[in-house]
Amino acid sequence: MPSQGYSTIGLKPSIIMELQRITDQYYPGMFLPSTLIITMNEVKRGYYAPEIYNIKVDFSGRYNSLTIRADVKDWLEENYKNLFDLYAEKYGIDSFTQFVSYFIMNLFQSKLASQDQVIRIKDSEFKWLIQEYKKRKKQNGIETTFDQFADVFLRELLDKINEAKKILST
Repeated sequence: MPSQGYSTIGLKPSIIMELQRITDQYYPGMFLPSTLIITMNEVKRGYYAPEIYNIKVDFSGRYNSLTIRADVKDWLEENYKNLFDLYAEKYGIDSFTQFVSYFIMNLFQSKLASQDQVIRIKDSEFKWLIQEYKKRKKQNGIETTFDQFADVFLRELLDKINEAKKILST
């Protein structure tokens, strides 16, 4: 799709700052328009959906143009067609640019909400997993890769946690 070219959208400084903050938080060192590409792909893959939040967008300042890939612009325009009435009713918008501003802010809020369900673990915290792998490898003598073992072992742990939640919540 990148061969389709590029397009520009106008965004107010507050939206650009939020885009920069999200980029720095989730994709350090990434180019701002790339964050929109990644976000679009995450939504298309179903990692999260753009919910509508009670937010207020600051429309002060001069519009800045942001060059984005044409497929991202097409995706924004598709959402504009599908969601404009809902956004107009909720936020009182009357233009594509205002829609994009609210839509992007809602995307970021949705991403943040989806991250509430993510467990963040540093590599150093996996030493116990490597030790468990070595121990079980010696016991079982079965040749599996570390990735295969980790997938099974962590899934078993998550299943036990989910079962404990069910028991504790009844």
